[in-house]
Amino acid sequence: MGSSPPPPPPPPQIAQLLSQFPVIPKPDPDGPIPPQTPIPIAAPPPLMLALTPELCDALHRELAPSPDDDAFFARCLRQSQLHLEALAAQLRPNSSAAPSLPLPPPLPPLPPRQEMQLPRDSGAGGSDPSATKKRARPAAEMVRVANLTPADHLHYRALVRRARLTFEALRVAYQRQEPSAGARNRVDLRASSRMLSAGHWLHREVRIVGDIPGVLVGDAFYYRAELCVVGLHTAPQAGIGYIPASLVNEGHPVATSIVSSGGYLDDEDTGDVLVYTGSGGRQRNRLDHHADQTLERGNLALHNSYLYGVEVRVIRGHVCDQSPNPNRKVYVYDGLYRVVSSTFGPGKSGHDVCKFKLARLPGQEELGSKSWHTAKQLNDAMDSRIRPPRYISLDLSKGAEVLRVPVCNKLDDDRSPLLFEYTVRPEFPVPPAHGPVRRQRGCHCASGCGSKCRCERKNTGGLAYNEDGTLVMGRPVVYECGALCGCPMTCVNRVTQRGMKHRLEVFRSNETGWGVRALDLIPPGAFVCEYGGDVVIMDDHSGNALMEDRSIIDPKRFPERWKEWGDGSAVDPSIRGPQFAEFAGPGYLLDVSQKRNVACYISHSCTPNVFLQFVVRGNEDERYPHLMVFAMETIPPMRELSIDYGIDGYLSAS
Repeated sequence: MGSSPPPPPPPPQIAQLLSQFPVIPKPDPDGPIPPQTPIPIAAPPPLMLALTPELCDALHRELAPSPDDDAFFARCLRQSQLHLEALAAQLRPNSSAAPSLPLPPPLPPLPPRQEMQLPRDSGAGGSDPSATKKRARPAAEMVRVANLTPADHLHYRALVRRARLTFEALRVAYQRQEPSAGARNRVDLRASSRMLSAGHWLHREVRIVGDIPGVLVGDAFYYRAELCVVGLHTAPQAGIGYIPASLVNEGHPVATSIVSSGGYLDDEDTGDVLVYTGSGGRQRNRLDHHADQTLERGNLALHNSYLYGVEVRVIRGHVCDQSPNPNRKVYVYDGLYRVVSSTFGPGKSGHDVCKFKLARLPGQEELGSKSWHTAKQLNDAMDSRIRPPRYISLDLSKGAEVLRVPVCNKLDDDRSPLLFEYTVRPEFPVPPAHGPVRRQRGCHCASGCGSKCRCERKNTGGLAYNEDGTLVMGRPVVYECGALCGCPMTCVNRVTQRGMKHRLEVFRSNETGWGVRALDLIPPGAFVCEYGGDVVIMDDHSGNALMEDRSIIDPKRFPERWKEWGDGSAVDPSIRGPQFAEFAGPGYLLDVSQKRNVACYISHSCTPNVFLQFVVRGNEDERYPHLMVFAMETIPPMRELSIDYGIDGYLSAS
């Protein structure tokens, strides 16, 4: 073994200090006892050392904690290092900010077990979701998910969708139980707590560093509690989610995610670079600090992520007036960031704060928050009748829809959507005045419909829609008020008749040909659009000949995805849905060879974000229900819509 290199000489200031005091060697315990000669004690000469950044750097290295140090003592050393960093930054010339010093001696690297394949059965706590638990205890296992196949991605995306459907079903059900509680009724926390106790939080058997399988960059959430349910964040209220020291073999807490809502005076955000202020020292709903922050809990964990080089999931909170959250926030997952600096010192309020600078890792999908900005620019251009580049039409419907439907093609010169006649809804045949036709009688509610409304009573299990117009529960068929009813168009039971409320656009895609994407934030359970085309009546003489050389949509081939919407009985049996009567289903096909609308360009997916719901209005014939599309989850702007057509590989009419 070669000899180790000699240690570097001490800085001049420390060498000067050592020369003033002689070093007395430690006596040999086995040697002779030296004579006890008294040492004269004299006052040392006054020593004045200039405080320089180099001296702060030297002391910073001397204060580096050892892996064998007590946890409390090591925490004190790290806090002293942060003070020295801030002091050194102030002493450096032309320094307006407080940059961090070079890394101190690195902490031991995370063990190789961080690169692991997540077990496919770890979705709902790694256990049987039907088994009730008092508390799902997290295991001390920290992994980074790697080497997922396309089938794995679909599997975990389906798990995330199922968890979000369950959360939303519980939240809405609890909200209906206590509607008068308002903002004080934290039904989101109640729903997530119920899911946690039942073992339905995702990935509770492991603590994942890095991306969460099944969660996409740009996914939007209305509640922090929902972030915890899917495993994206670990704290329903705290801004820093971290793995506690007791679950890390090295004995140091490590941060894995942050929620940045711009709630601190020292926060800065340019998208790819984020300056995040630590927690503490601030009163509720105040921007400035009233006390110093401390390097503990989440702040210490985020500092350790800087020392370890552990990537952090960043979720940004945005103000959204349409959010059902009392805080009027929506939370967007913006991908993985690396903590590139950690500083401690006076902030803009005069108190000491922990500041962390994070830089977004390259090679990820476009920043989710940037997509929102892009959608807003497009909407502003449409409102001003300005055609953006590569848009072949500002309105495919030519004014037929309530909202414009622009068409974008940035790939080639295909203009085929402009060649079809646009129809908002199908024209169903007028039934004979007398005959064996089951028609619905309208109501006579003059001011608005309620529990006594004749149309509402047909919807087994209560109201079909919430006050905000979202669907309460999926059903074989929803009965709305119709043309012969006495209620106004503002009636809560006339949601789909008022037309589209969320902007959509048709766009050219490499993956799906022509597709549809949202230009607005679409809440879960919201009405999106209706399928339109020529109605073709099926009988014994029609069949394969009818299908030839035509673009056909068969309503009966859509899977019953409506069964997944609004059903939280797997977690809380007390909100089990009613038993619905048998519904024969549509007796027609839609031919979209000549006439079609925006819905006909929605692409197929095994993990869709919209689903089909049959709707019958007033006295309409039940054999001809409308084919209505509803959102299955929160759909962010610029996200493509997808529906399950019932056959793998089945494509839309494009």
